[in-house]
Amino acid sequence: MPSDTSDLAHLLRRAGFAALPSEVQALGQLPSWEAAVSAVLNTGGALDPGVGVPDLSESRGYYDRYVDMVWFWLDRARTTPAPIVEKMVLFWHGHFCSGLSKVGNFTSMFEQNQLFRTNGLGDFAELTRLVSLQPAMVAYLDNDRNVVGSPNENFARELMELFTLGVGQYTEDDVRESARAWTGHGLDEQDRYLLSAADHDNDQKTFFGQTGAWYGEDIISIIMNAKRNQVARFIAAKLWSFLAYPDPPDSIVTNLAAVFAPSLNITQLLRAIFEHPQFRSEKAKQGLVRSPIEFVVAAMRHTGIGCSEANPQYTLRGMGQDPFRPPNVAGWKQNEYWISAPAVWAKSKFASGLRWNQNNAGVLAGLKDLTVEQSVQTALNHYGVTTASATTTTALRRYVESTRATTKWAEPAGLLMLPLLSPEFQLA
Repeated sequence: MPSDTSDLAHLLRRAGFAALPSEVQALGQLPSWEAAVSAVLNTGGALDPGVGVPDLSESRGYYDRYVDMVWFWLDRARTTPAPIVEKMVLFWHGHFCSGLSKVGNFTSMFEQNQLFRTNGLGDFAELTRLVSLQPAMVAYLDNDRNVVGSPNENFARELMELFTLGVGQYTEDDVRESARAWTGHGLDEQDRYLLSAADHDNDQKTFFGQTGAWYGEDIISIIMNAKRNQVARFIAAKLWSFLAYPDPPDSIVTNLAAVFAPSLNITQLLRAIFEHPQFRSEKAKQGLVRSPIEFVVAAMRHTGIGCSEANPQYTLRGMGQDPFRPPNVAGWKQNEYWISAPAVWAKSKFASGLRWNQNNAGVLAGLKDLTVEQSVQTALNHYGVTTASATTTTALRRYVESTRATTKWAEPAGLLMLPLLSPEFQLA
């Protein structure tokens, strides 16, 4: 066995969304931690991206199209045998941000989501290139308005500041020269990518000390070569923060960047993160609050309830995370960002819906035959909470004792909801 079950469950939650008992048991049969990491990175069983694609034609209503896009994504995350694919879709959605409210085109937003699905574990340089030419990004950061003689710097700036390098790694001259290189990279009347020669600045540009008649894709190549170490450090730190805990120390970033820099292969970086000793530390295990999307997918994965019954689109906004609608180009923040009174109420509403679906199906109906302690642990196990604090178990025990003294019929219903709202289930 590679490690104890808490390590394996932690790996499954961070490489995906939940740790089902059967999945923990399967990883426990492998000979080493490295083998367990290989298993969660194996995408051989990933669902075909082309299966179940929703109808996003303009003849359908706005709300219907939006719901179908959300259901397509979250149901895949709930059911896929390769959760790492959908976990990285979530990461890239918050990294290469675009929002439906500004893009305005459902097909463009959906195709960007699909791009993260098909390329999100491969070459970071190629992913950056493809995202940069994808219509959702072109529209979101105004590159469709970037023309010779009147360059728009929005995309050129965020390409460096938010997507590849971080703050302080470029000059304002670099922004201006990059924007000139990106002129003419726009959209046609059907919102498809179009490189317009008439709108492109063909003159010489000097970017990071290199002079040439650069086009936009040349800018990406220069960044990935001239600033490769900075790119590697920036992405390594951000992925560690997403999968382990925020603000990693320099020693960890340096270690991960050394692995990532030679190839810029995302899967290699993921392997280095999961195999790093600090990934299994208590700091990492306690380091992240589940984002609303992670919370919803984990709950649905544990219960087997899909979007058509759970209707997560009704409550995700209240929790603070609307799929396809990030707050701005910087995406969503972490941890404290997800903790608020409105978020608690929205989670309670979502958990209540799952409770009644399960209660009506007779889930946990046999609790009345168990001791109070057994009843509580069965309910926690149902949601993958194998180790709960004394505060949580005491609160649940008092609930069971109270219902058994008054309204015993309510015991299963309550225990199908309350563990979802426990501090333990809020942690990723």
